[in-house]
Amino acid sequence: MKNFPDFSKQGYQVQKELGHNRSCGRVTYLAVDTKTYLPVVIKQFQFAQLGASWTDYETVEKEIQLLRHLDHPSIPSYLDSFQTPAGFCLVQEYKQAPSLGQPRYFNPKEVKEIAIAILEVLVYLQQQNPPIIHRDIKPENILVDRQNEFKVYLVDFGFAHIGSGEVAISSAVKGTLGFMPPEQLFNRQLTEASDLYSLGATLICLLTQTKSTQIGNLIDDHYQINFKHLVSQLNPEFIEWLEEIVAPNLNDRFNNAEDALEVLQSIDAVVHDSTKEANTTLKFHRKAIPVLAFGAFSLLSFSLATYSKVTTENHKLKRLNVQLKDQVYNSKQSMIDLLLKTRQCPQCELGNTYLVGANLENAALKGAYLVNANLENANLERASLAGANLQEANLKGANLESANLGYANLLSAKIENADLRNANLWGAKLDGYVNFRSANLEGANLGYAHLIGVYFGNANLKNVSLWGANLTGAFLGGAKLGNAKLKDANLAGANLADADLDAAYLENAKLAGAKLLGAYLENADLSKADLDGADLRGANLKGANLSGANLRGANLRGANLQNANLQGANVREANLKGATMPDGSTYK
Repeated sequence: MKNFPDFSKQGYQVQKELGHNRSCGRVTYLAVDTKTYLPVVIKQFQFAQLGASWTDYETVEKEIQLLRHLDHPSIPSYLDSFQTPAGFCLVQEYKQAPSLGQPRYFNPKEVKEIAIAILEVLVYLQQQNPPIIHRDIKPENILVDRQNEFKVYLVDFGFAHIGSGEVAISSAVKGTLGFMPPEQLFNRQLTEASDLYSLGATLICLLTQTKSTQIGNLIDDHYQINFKHLVSQLNPEFIEWLEEIVAPNLNDRFNNAEDALEVLQSIDAVVHDSTKEANTTLKFHRKAIPVLAFGAFSLLSFSLATYSKVTTENHKLKRLNVQLKDQVYNSKQSMIDLLLKTRQCPQCELGNTYLVGANLENAALKGAYLVNANLENANLERASLAGANLQEANLKGANLESANLGYANLLSAKIENADLRNANLWGAKLDGYVNFRSANLEGANLGYAHLIGVYFGNANLKNVSLWGANLTGAFLGGAKLGNAKLKDANLAGANLADADLDAAYLENAKLAGAKLLGAYLENADLSKADLDGADLRGANLKGANLSGANLRGANLRGANLQNANLQGANVREANLKGATMPDGSTYK
């Protein structure tokens, strides 16, 4: 017990370790909620540990953001999340069910039940707006409890992708080899059919008793999974269904989970004995009564005629589908033409559109649907984008100076190097994976914004308003925050190494466990700030106001505190070795 982390302040008592991924500093614990006495799972990402990276930390934070909005009986519920000096933690329901990664035998009927249960989860995910693609379905991420009732759970949403569309190259390899469909492996368009391939590969592992690490033995050079010779006991219809969901070409798969589920529900996993008896009887009667041959021929003729009719109808439906797609495309193109000509298109449906370099200065796009739109290097200066849905949109290098993005949805948007000077981002959805690397946000309004885990590396945040903003675990390394207003902001666990906070206003800010190595905080107002356990080694706090600040356990080794105001500050257990004290002396 003594080696387990102490989460008693957060209301949890660790019981045992469930898993440890040393390569990314991720540890999973079984714990008990000390208020309800119910078991919970705590996933701790130790982002301060050697081997952890920002990308790995993003995976955990993304999972937290997704689970907060999901509600399905086969998805363990999000319960809580909290920050500690050692890591960022996610708390979920505990399901006492082993994963399919553990060797167990499932008969074909049970495998079908597992397939139906996961397809029902996928139907739910694909009905979200925009749809959610799990991207890492494999035996280890499916839990099955068959002690009392047969219950199935889908876990680990760290690689989940919101909306269909192309995935950034940096994240293209997220997933598990052998279970990723070819389109995911080669960074191509993801669709609602993408998760079907992963589910199919998982089911094939169960039916053929193949370990997940050996699935590659069944895959040929064309990414076809060859399994038919190992499942001769299955109903041929079930085999055909499996072949369709693992087709290398996504156009040969079912369109979505709902279609795949509808077909599977009408298929038996194995051929019933009664069916075999009927076939034997039919053969016997054909031999004994030759007259039935005529009837069989008539039945065959009827079947061929019916097949021909169905095929004709299918071709008509396909042609109609193509026509409808053309109409939709033409309609969207008309909206794009209208927007480029008049710059007026509020509430337009412009998802997945290509607007690279477009001149949309002063454009009226209030409430527009721009999910996955490519607006790289577009001119959106003073544009009205209030309430617009820009989720997953590409805004790299875009000019958004003085743009109104109040309450806009920017979840997972790409904003590297964008110009957001004096932009209004009040109430915008920015938490999760928005990347502001090197973006210019000087003078922008981000008051009370939810910015958990957001990346601001080397961004220009001079004079920015971040009053009351939640920046828990955010990366602000090298960011320019001179004169920034950060009163009441939550920066617990944030990385501010080498950030420039000259004269920043941080009164009552929460900086517990924050990394401030070498940060420039000269003349900054940190009165009543919570810096419990913060790393301030080598930080420049010359002339800073630290009156009433909590510096308990903080590492101030080598920091410059010359002329700093430490009146009423709590420096108990702080490391001040080599620090320059307010009177100019060096602490020994």
